[in-house]
Amino acid sequence: ADEIKAAMKDDAFLLIDLRDKAERERHGLIPGSIHAPYADLAENLGSGGLLHGLAAASDKTVVFYCAYGERSAMAVQAAREAGLNKAKHLKGGVDSWRKENGAIEAPS
Repeated sequence: ADEIKAAMKDDAFLLIDLRDKAERERHGLIPGSIHAPYADLAENLGSGGLLHGLAAASDKTVVFYCAYGERSAMAVQAAREAGLNKAKHLKGGVDSWRKENGAIEAPS
């Protein structure tokens, strides 16, 4: 969480929120993150998919997060298998982000 907070100042990461709409509404989100639900991960990582396109258009590291870090860890593996080698995840998810006093905002 600390590494991501510091890197956000330099715009070095693409933060990808894997949680579903209800989770985002209930718990808020990390400002600047892109919503790409885990259920749509394979489609988003495929050729022509949202995440594939974003990663190809920038040199930024894709950082996945979810509630507690389980889905995001699996997303990193899937991203790497899809050729996105600059993929990481937020260990402990948005829960650890909150514990480190990271900013949270309500979804729009």
